[in-house]
Amino acid sequence: MRKNRPKPKCMRKNLISLVWPVNTCYSNLIVGIPKGVTVDTVAGTWTFQGQTYKIGDPERCHCGDITGNPIGVYDRTKIKHLNQMKEDAEWVRTRFS
Repeated sequence: MRKNRPKPKCMRKNLISLVWPVNTCYSNLIVGIPKGVTVDTVAGTWTFQGQTYKIGDPERCHCGDITGNPIGVYDRTKIKHLNQMKEDAEWVRTRFS
């Protein structure tokens, strides 16, 4: 007999992340999730330093612009998430202008 498991909102293999590089005028895109980040695929959330965010959500991580820290986590198969990633990368680039 098969147990009823909740369907995940995303798959771990489809996750990409923006992180802070050495030069914080830019952002780095990585495949997967950064160190220190945990993901709940059923809830569609990610957690870093005790703060939980929705994957692909407009709220950026409040962890500070320290090299390697996450800015956001996105599902690369969802256009809404890719648009948000683009907006977050643009925010990084223009935040001091």
